[in-house]
Amino acid sequence: MRSRPSVKPSDYPALPFHGIRFMSFLSSIVVAIILAIFIYHLHADGYKLPFAFLVLLITSLLSLLTTLLTTLSNCCCGLSPKFSLALHIPLLILWLLSLALLAYSMSGTILTKCTTTYWPTSTALSVCRSYKALFAFTVVGTAAYIAAIWLDVVVRRRQTRLGAYGPMGSSAAVGEDPWDVKLAERRDSSAEGRYDSVPQPEQRRGAARVRFGQGYQHPAEQTGYDPAAYR
Repeated sequence: MRSRPSVKPSDYPALPFHGIRFMSFLSSIVVAIILAIFIYHLHADGYKLPFAFLVLLITSLLSLLTTLLTTLSNCCCGLSPKFSLALHIPLLILWLLSLALLAYSMSGTILTKCTTTYWPTSTALSVCRSYKALFAFTVVGTAAYIAAIWLDVVVRRRQTRLGAYGPMGSSAAVGEDPWDVKLAERRDSSAEGRYDSVPQPEQRRGAARVRFGQGYQHPAEQTGYDPAAYR
């Protein structure tokens, strides 16, 4: 039976990661839908698309793609915090720019209540509510990307504190497993250390002969020859 391929465990905590991605996806999809309705009616009435709407539309579409890409990457092969930061920082700048342009161009509408006093028809009331919803979800999208960058920084610092695993230095040839080569090198080095510390058989025999000569040598007065003793 074929075993399932192993997947690198994610460094991101599941609840904050998916919660932030959900808020980002929700705000981006709502903003894109509202802008699509505005673009349709503006085009039908012969008006040009405002620059703030164009920037916000590009931001929301890029955010949708980034959310899907980072989520799939985290589930399939583990998301790198560096890669995530490289995607989130430019998008946060776009969200901040869109929010500033939207607040500047729609300040009067945002600060006005959606009542018949200021918006006499039902169409005008729906437009007022759509403007407010657009601004509110733009704020939510900006906050979601601020939280996403904060989470990336926290995970990156945790990785740096725990240390990074590098390739094991070994002389593995092509097609060989470096773990096996490293294990063989460790065994060879440990064996050399043991053999260096233990004397070889020739050394032991030589040392035994020296000890034998030194330990059982008779005194000189017993083995020496004195000619005067035989006179």
